[in-house]
Amino acid sequence: GYFLFVIASSLIGDTAILIASIRYDTFKLHEVMTVIIQHIAVCDLMVTVMDVCPRFVSVTAGEWTFGTYWCYLLPYAAYYLNPVSILLICAMTTFKLLLMKYPDKFEGTTIKQAHRICWACWLAGLTFPVSFYHQGWDDIQFSYRIYHCNFVYSKDIWRSWLKPLLGFVFLFIPTCLVVVNTIYMLIIAKSSADQRDRGSLNWQGIMATVLTATFYCISVLPTFVYAAIEGFVHVHDKSQSFFHVQFYRVIHSFIFLNTMSNFYIYCLTVLSFRDFVKAKLARSYQFFTRAENVDRKTSTSVVVTLIASMATAAVTSHGRRISESDSELDTSYD
Repeated sequence: GYFLFVIASSLIGDTAILIASIRYDTFKLHEVMTVIIQHIAVCDLMVTVMDVCPRFVSVTAGEWTFGTYWCYLLPYAAYYLNPVSILLICAMTTFKLLLMKYPDKFEGTTIKQAHRICWACWLAGLTFPVSFYHQGWDDIQFSYRIYHCNFVYSKDIWRSWLKPLLGFVFLFIPTCLVVVNTIYMLIIAKSSADQRDRGSLNWQGIMATVLTATFYCISVLPTFVYAAIEGFVHVHDKSQSFFHVQFYRVIHSFIFLNTMSNFYIYCLTVLSFRDFVKAKLARSYQFFTRAENVDRKTSTSVVVTLIASMATAAVTSHGRRISESDSELDTSYD
C-alpha cells in the first residue's frame, strides 16, 4: 500500500508540477527556484519509474520478475538518481539562502544559469554509477531485504574507503549543508519578522524550501542511524536480525518520502500552484458530473421510450383482440 501511494503521488503530483510550471507558468517564485523545482520533479519521476515501481512489483510477486538485464541496469539508475536528488535539494536551499542574504547580487540570476547549476548536479551524480561500473559492473544480486536488485560490495575497496568516501561526499556533506542553510534561512526570516519587514521576503518560497528540506532530512534520518550503529551490531545470522532486515527496509522506505512529498508541499505553500490544482480539480468534477447527468438523461429517455413502445404495443394488441371479438360476434349472428 505504501509503495502504491508513493507511485500515485509522484506520477500525478510531479507531472502536475511540470505542467503547471512549464505550460501555465503558475509558480510565482523566483525563476531559478522554479527551474530547480522542475529538475527535482523530473528526478522524482525517474526514481518512481526505475526504483519504486520495480520494488512494488517485486513485493507483490515475492520475487524479481524483470529479468537479468533490468536487474543489472536498475541499481545503476537508483544510485545515480538518489544523489542527484540530494544535490538538487542542496542547490535549492543554498540559492534560497543566498537570495535572502544577498538579494541585490543574486536577484538577477538567469534561467540559463539555473539550468547550468542543475546540470552540474546531474553530472556530479554520475560519480556513483561510474564507480560501481569500474569496480565490477556485475557485482549485483537480488536482495529480499529491499525486494530490489542491489550492489553487493564484495571487493575490499568498498568496505575500506570507497563506500565511506562516496557516502561522506554525496550524502553527509550535502545533508549538512541542507540543515545549515535551512536553519540560517529561518534565522533570517525570524529577524525580518521581528523588524516588521515581512514584505521584503518571499514567504511562499521560504516555506516551500524549508518544508522540502525538512522532508528530505526526515527521509534520510534512518540512513544516518543505520550507518552510525551498523559497526556496533554483531550478529551470527544477519538474515534473522531485525536491525539488518526490518530496519534496513525502513531505511529504503523512508527515502521515498522525499520522492512523493513535493506535490503536497507546493499545494500547501505556493498559492498560485494551489489555485491551479483547485481549478483543474473543479473542471474535472464538472466534466464527470456533466457526463453523469448526460448518462442519466440518456438512460431516462431510453427507459421512457421503452415504456412508451411497450404501452403502444399493448394497446395495439388489445385493439386487435377487440376487433377479432367483434368479427366473431357478427359471424355468429349471421
